[in-house]
Parts: sequence; structure tokens; C-alpha cells
Amino acid sequence: MRPMIVFLSLPVLFASLAAAGEPRRYEYLEEKMAVPVRLVFYAESPEEADAAQEAVYRRFDELNRMMSDYDPESEIVRACRESGATGEAVEISSSLYDVLSLAREMNRQTGGAFDISVSPIVKLWRRSRIYGRRPPADYLERAKTLVGNGNWELSVDDGSDPPRFFLRVLKKDVRLDLGGIAKGYAIDEGIRLLKERGIGAALIDAGGDIRAAGPPPGKDGWTIGGVSLDEGAEAAYYLTLSDTAIATSGDMFQYFEIDRIRYSHIIDPRSGEPLTARSVVSVIAPDAASADALASGISVLGPEKGILLAASTPGVEALVITSPSGDEGAKINAAAVGRFLPIRDEILEKERAR
Repeated sequence: MRPMIVFLSLPVLFASLAAAGEPRRYEYLEEKMAVPVRLVFYAESPEEADAAQEAVYRRFDELNRMMSDYDPESEIVRACRESGATGEAVEISSSLYDVLSLAREMNRQTGGAFDISVSPIVKLWRRSRIYGRRPPADYLERAKTLVGNGNWELSVDDGSDPPRFFLRVLKKDVRLDLGGIAKGYAIDEGIRLLKERGIGAALIDAGGDIRAAGPPPGKDGWTIGGVSLDEGAEAAYYLTLSDTAIATSGDMFQYFEIDRIRYSHIIDPRSGEPLTARSVVSVIAPDAASADALASGISVLGPEKGILLAASTPGVEALVITSPSGDEGAKINAAAVGRFLPIRDEILEKERAR
């Protein structure tokens, strides 16, 4: 997912000294999980801040080795490969079990619109993007048989101390792609580590997926700006957030054309087809992993069903901006729930004035 949300620094100079005895603002930026990961938080000393950022970035590296779809020796790739070859359950880490459990729940909540087992279909369409033609129909049909929660299962051995966790894939070529939830989970882990160190005023932005913990000193929250369907345009809206997460999914930058049809990089796991309408979906949720997964799932569900899902899920708010025709100059529409409602109204008012 390309960066869809921009974190706007509050008017506090990074180099300025805070008043004596008050926490100072620290900011760090490194590339992790193939995206820029920005940490912003308030700490008592440079030593405390450096130790905290090292712990957070180290955890990002650990989770990338666990969840990467591109590393043939990552824990998730190896577990799928080994279980698929033998048909037996493979022991996995508690962290991988946690994120896989959440992914199953997100699949259930979205009615299959979010599905980490879509990997075989995604790989077919990646090749299509390179060669400029649709996947062969028989290849696509076979890949679709590998998709769904029924093709893999989790189990726990509670009799051991500590408990042991297992993954079993039920078909040889089932592969699980955590790209739609991994960054969010890593952000949540980063915030957890900061809080454990007594750092409560913090924000982590991983390629546009953001979780805000407590607000900066003297502020109501962190100011976040979201972009529109138009590449390079200014922020479409601003929000002040604390103790919550926001993620955005869309195809403004990642799309391709075959036979003059514009295809999104977002795949509907139920049909095996990429989306063709342009869209931007922003989701607020209590944690970044849920926001990350729901942004992808609501993109697939579309405005009507997606907004109904958001409205019926505690702590979730959403904004869906679409251009159904796929035409760059087409009129856009917007649907929303929660604090996105006035933003939707402003977007529609501007569209009517065009």
C-alpha cells in the first residue's frame, strides 16, 4: 500500500529546548517493511529516546522477518511451504499466531472481502501487469480454489507451558500474504513498546498507516491530513486524533491497464478480479492492524456495504471516495460515517461546484 496519509508536524521545533523538567519532542525516520517509518514522541532525555526508537525499529525488523511475503525464509512463507508439503501442522510463534487470528476475524467481519490467502491470485495479476495481458482463465480458476479461510487452520496446545501455536494449510499451494495487515500490526507493537517504557505521547506513521497514542503536551491530539483521488493534490481533509489509528487504501498510484481497462492493484478475493473503479478509503479504528485490514476490505466491498460495515463495528469510522467510471476527469462521490461525515459533505459540495 502506497502512502495515502500525511502526518503533519505540529508547530514545535525539533531542535528547540523544552522547559526544564518537561519532556522533549523527538522524531526518527527509517525505512522498514519497504516503507518510511516515522516515530514521533516525547521523552525525558536523549538517552531514553534513543533506546526507545532502537527497540521499536528492532521490533519492526523482527516482524518483517516473520511476515514478509518476499522473503522465502520468512516464518510465514516457510510455515506455509512446510505444512503444504506434508499436510501436517507446523509450529509458529505466538506473534504470528496473533496476527493470523486477527486476519481470520477480519475475513469474517468483511464477508471475505479481506483475505490473506489471496496470494496465489495476486501473483497471477502481478505477472499480468508485467506482460500486459490477463491471467489465463484456467490458471485463475485454480488459484481461486486456494483462497478462503477453509484452506488453512490454527490450533493451540494449551497443555504445554508455555502454550504452543500451530498453522496447518490444507492444500499444497496455499500461501498467506500478510501485506494488508502487517504494517498495522507492527505499528501496534511499536506503540506497545513505547508505552511499556513510559512514553505515552507518541505517533507512529508507517507508509501512511498511523497510530496516535496520547496527545503531545498541551495539545488535544495529533493533526493528520488525508489525500484525495488526485495524485499530487493537497490534503483533502484534516483530523486531530489521539488514542486511535487511521489507515488508507486506494489505487491512486498503483494501477495498470490491459486492453484499455484500468485495473487496481487491489484484488477482490471472492471474484479473483482487480477493482476497476478508482477509490480512496480511510478508516479509523482502535488499533492500526484493524484499520489496515478494514481499509483494504472496505475498498473491496465498495461504498454502500463498506459504510454499513464501518457503522456496525464499534470504534470504526470510514470515508470512501470513489470515481466509478475510472475516468480521471469523472465526477467523484463520497460516503462516510462518524467524524468523516462533515468531510464527506465538504467533498461533495466542492464536487458540485466544479
